[in-house]
Amino acid sequence: MKLFHQTLMLAFSAAFSISCGGAAERALLLDEVGSAELSASTAPGARRASQATRAPGEEAPGDHRFCGWLHEFLGDPESTELGYDTFAAHAGAFDAVHPKWWRVASPTRFENHPRGREAPFAGFHDPRVLDRTTAGGARTRLIPLIAAIDRPDVVAVHAMLHDPALRARHVEGVVALVVENGYDGIDIDYEHLSSVLGPGETVRAERAAFSAFIDELARALHARGKELSLAVPAVASANGVFDYEALSASADHVHVMGYDYHWHGGAHVGPVAPLGWLQETVSYIGSLDGGARREKFIFGLPNYGLVGPEAPGSGGAVVGCEPLSKCLELAGDGYETSSEHMSRCPDDEGGRLAAGRSPNRLLASGERLFFEDLASLEEKVAVAEQGGLGGVTYWSIGGEPGGAAFFSMIERHFPR
Repeated sequence: MKLFHQTLMLAFSAAFSISCGGAAERALLLDEVGSAELSASTAPGARRASQATRAPGEEAPGDHRFCGWLHEFLGDPESTELGYDTFAAHAGAFDAVHPKWWRVASPTRFENHPRGREAPFAGFHDPRVLDRTTAGGARTRLIPLIAAIDRPDVVAVHAMLHDPALRARHVEGVVALVVENGYDGIDIDYEHLSSVLGPGETVRAERAAFSAFIDELARALHARGKELSLAVPAVASANGVFDYEALSASADHVHVMGYDYHWHGGAHVGPVAPLGWLQETVSYIGSLDGGARREKFIFGLPNYGLVGPEAPGSGGAVVGCEPLSKCLELAGDGYETSSEHMSRCPDDEGGRLAAGRSPNRLLASGERLFFEDLASLEEKVAVAEQGGLGGVTYWSIGGEPGGAAFFSMIERHFPR
């Protein structure tokens, strides 16, 4: 679950989303809760006679220590295939997988295709996922993602949060989607809520409404033996929309998106996940409820980089380079592993954050590439481990630096 919508694939192309299904499954309409149906031949629930579920809190230690997102790389089918093939090859290493298969289309409706397109997300109900998760009798839990990232979808979520009747129907719709498809739970990724506030509306009210919604949804899912996780931005205080303390009290797992300090479409490039920023976030998580909440937080890593001008106002666009295997190919040998960029890029309070290991390279175009390699990712994983967090996740599966060595590195820090 990422914030940018285009990506550089060696030559500049586009990014974001997931796979194929029949026309009958294109949209799950929940304007009338309970009336939604999926093709019986493709719904994961039809692939097994029953699904083993567990009550919240029954997870064994380390039960969600490692997970990852899958999505459709728009405009790049080869990278989409890479993601799904990589999951298939390493499915046993994941405790859960979160394919981006759904999005919010209205306050009470969910669709399995991008806005403006009839075909489902590439990878939708793909056998490479179904056969290697609980849907096919394996141990890895299938907890797909519902996203609201594009402005119309975010506006729909905002309207739902502040209308008790719409919120109740939205919750019932999510539960119906999970149960009817035989998923183990759902992963919520509702972003940019502060950007759609109207006159007189406040971040504080949005925070309270979102926290209440998550609590209501968690209770409804738990009553059916299902899990709730959600994606939130990395923060070091309770000032924004996403209240770590309230959300972690309700949800089973909170995926912290430890990336996009510099972002696609920003004024300039820099480290995507500077170490000092992540350390501040982990320290804040450790302060919640005397440290009792730490294991509910799953730390998100970036499997992508950025290309663009390093100085604000110098012209040019900041675009994504995804996945990291593309960045490493673009960087070649002998790239730099440190940067002074963060000394010129203060945080919101004006402080200076440590960059940590920051692979980068000045390209022939005059733009700079910032990305991650295996060592820089391990530096971030160690922060999560030392902070007592429950595990790590990443956006997104496929093209990991080091290949199999990436999965071995995760296992060293967060063993089963």
